[in-house]
Amino acid sequence: MRKLTLGLLATSMLTFGAAAAEGPAPLDVVLRPHAGGGVADRMDVELRIAHPGVAAGQPLLRMPTTIVSTPTAGYDASAIVARDDKGPLPLTMADEAPTPTGAYRHYDVGRATVGDVVVRYGTPPRAVGVATRNGPLFDLRQQADGLMGAGVYFMALPAGEQPYRISLKWDLSDMPKGARGIWSLGEGDQSTVGPAELLAFSFYATGSVKSVPADGKGGNFGLYWLVQPPFDVNGLATGIQRLYGYMSHFFKDDGAPYRVFIRANPYPAGGGTALAKSFMFGYGVDGTTASSDTQMLLAHEMTHNWPKLDGGEHAATAWYTEGMAEYYSAVLALRAGVIDQAKFQRVVNDHASGYYTNPYVALTNTQAGAKFWSDARAQRVPYGRGFMYLARVDAEIRATSGGKRSLDDLALEVLDRQRQGETVGLEQWVTMVVRELGEPARQEYEDMVAGKLIEPAATGFGPCYRAVKTNERPFDLGYDEMRLGVVADLRADSPAAQAGLKEGDLIVKSTPKQALIDDATRQMDITVKRDGQEQSYTYLPRGQAVPSWHWERVPGVEDSACRL
Repeated sequence: MRKLTLGLLATSMLTFGAAAAEGPAPLDVVLRPHAGGGVADRMDVELRIAHPGVAAGQPLLRMPTTIVSTPTAGYDASAIVARDDKGPLPLTMADEAPTPTGAYRHYDVGRATVGDVVVRYGTPPRAVGVATRNGPLFDLRQQADGLMGAGVYFMALPAGEQPYRISLKWDLSDMPKGARGIWSLGEGDQSTVGPAELLAFSFYATGSVKSVPADGKGGNFGLYWLVQPPFDVNGLATGIQRLYGYMSHFFKDDGAPYRVFIRANPYPAGGGTALAKSFMFGYGVDGTTASSDTQMLLAHEMTHNWPKLDGGEHAATAWYTEGMAEYYSAVLALRAGVIDQAKFQRVVNDHASGYYTNPYVALTNTQAGAKFWSDARAQRVPYGRGFMYLARVDAEIRATSGGKRSLDDLALEVLDRQRQGETVGLEQWVTMVVRELGEPARQEYEDMVAGKLIEPAATGFGPCYRAVKTNERPFDLGYDEMRLGVVADLRADSPAAQAGLKEGDLIVKSTPKQALIDDATRQMDITVKRDGQEQSYTYLPRGQAVPSWHWERVPGVEDSACRL
């Protein structure tokens, strides 16, 4: 699982009391983590909602019970204590029809609210183990003596999309001395204006949190962890902070805050999730993250702060958000001098390989979206598809304009128009590319949506590189790539099954997945436990060769001539 952005999960929100005419109403939040025996074992929440004016039988609060395959605290109504100026406020709950991204529950008041409403509830962290299915980093987990996770796991919040004057405070009186409280928007007490959804789709960490900078006074940038990672976080922070500064300047957002949270997983898999001005990534028990290159993983996720299209289902717009992140994480890292030409070439070829060797490459955007949260292969479709399409569009615009315009002009135009309050969605995007390239660009877009194979433009990434046709064998682990502690959903025709693996085998140890992806000749060495006995198997996790493309250097062209 790579990422989810704030707002991506928004479904049609239930109507809530109108905002006061004089401006956003206050929403005061107090977080009280509790440490039993010196280790945090609970997160308590108190909300004060100013004069919500909710009628009897209407929703006061809302939260998911499951969000993209990840369960949440999903409180029963009896676990939430609410009071207003009149006294105790009874609540009932109702579950909404599930959507492709989750199942929601809302909490209705038994009578009309009077004055301010104060709500209290709390939950222990989620219990996880080696067999836990990997997914977005939404759940609240115990890490060392503290807690780390997203608000969507433990927060039932006011329903509706209206903005609030949010005040968030940490009460650390039940935590060990020296404990810190950190939110995506900053450390300690914070205030901002935004929808209640902002509290849900952002990250929290508390306990003996370590950070870069160590004193937490790094201004608008920081890395945070509770369990010491098995890699150089100081070196990682230096490069990423430099790149983030370059990116925020390119996207005309100088000084924008950004925070990175790092979490340990009890199973052999990494992952990452992007939320409000922040990103959390996990690493497995073997030290693996979601990528063999943590720097580029973070570069991708940082890009998600900016390019997006308005409206539409996730399946319809993911090619843009993920494709833009793949494209600009590489291009801006090169421009910033954070990576060199050799690494840039490796990165773009990895993106191309991921696209051409995906067994779901021919699915339509809608078809891939239907499998997105259940199959990691479908989840990768918009990444590769978006990258290849946008790289082609960039090359075509440069060629048509004689080098005077590029994809940069379109990406920044979308942002500028959105900042001026305009809705810019798929229809507006098509109008823009047709304006640049003429009517053939409309068909090119429709072909991309339909899953037609995209070939690189002849001038793509020129003059330093040229696209060359080749053949590649697709990676095929053979079983669920998001549950690496057990052999689950084993495909009978896969190399894994043919080697002797069985459904339900407990995985004792195995070659890291990313190492297998990175090296097409690397054999999977796996030891499983079956009926109390350990057995070992070896197989090549690759399918039959498929047509592919990659970029190679043009002889005689110096790095100084490579302008992207």
